[in-house]
Amino acid sequence: MRTFNAFMCGLAGACAIGLGGGFASAANAGVLVASGDEWTLSDYAYDDTYKAGTEAFVQDLVTTFGGSNYLLLTGNGNVPAGQLSQLTAQLNDLGKTVATSTTFDLATASAYDAVFHFGQGFSAPQFAALGAYMDAGGNAYVSLGSGWYGTAAGEAAAWNPFFANYGLVAGGTWFSAPGFVNVTVTSGPPGATNLIWGYGQSIDRLPDSSGVSYLRGSFAGGPTDIGLVGSSQTLGVVAGVPEPATWALMIVGFGAAGAMLRRRGRLAFG
Repeated sequence: MRTFNAFMCGLAGACAIGLGGGFASAANAGVLVASGDEWTLSDYAYDDTYKAGTEAFVQDLVTTFGGSNYLLLTGNGNVPAGQLSQLTAQLNDLGKTVATSTTFDLATASAYDAVFHFGQGFSAPQFAALGAYMDAGGNAYVSLGSGWYGTAAGEAAAWNPFFANYGLVAGGTWFSAPGFVNVTVTSGPPGATNLIWGYGQSIDRLPDSSGVSYLRGSFAGGPTDIGLVGSSQTLGVVAGVPEPATWALMIVGFGAAGAMLRRRGRLAFG
């Protein structure tokens, strides 16, 4: 009985390691996702040509962000609240409560698990507020390409000091023809084979950083295999998957339990 109890303690210890903080969570606090175009989640993105890809992309965002309360920032960008009805409907179907706001500040954002930004111009205090929100565990999806800063280079200059904290960098040139075009995804979430693009700029990882070039794509008239969406970490994390260090500790726990059983067998039959 003592051996059985010891075995159960070893097994329980291994399970406790896995059920504690060592498991990767579906809600990864403080994740930044940055897109080079502000129309990628608009109602236009849910037209038949792009619908499957857009829905797969949003599903991956939700899997990563987790939580239940999302805020959509509208206002001084090109994408009005009325152009976010399809995104809102999908988020509702995925169990999320969605609100909108025309302004951004830390007090407003703090009530939400994730904030989606659609091309607005940010002031220095708002950049600081976004950083504080993420430092406190908030998740953010931000989009460029709006022309709010005059040029692509001006927009990159405004955002890149913030992006650098998350291993990302925005390019200084808008690409593809003005208007909406079909981008073929060369790497990205499963099912997102193509997306809509409206004259945006690149988002890529900084060299030697922990940033991720999450979604890349090619255009019929070029460029090809260019970074479109970057993130501070890999998206689509599945809940309940042990991290590498946790696996090692669990193996030690199960190994110890197995050794006790083998010793019991030798005493019984030896």
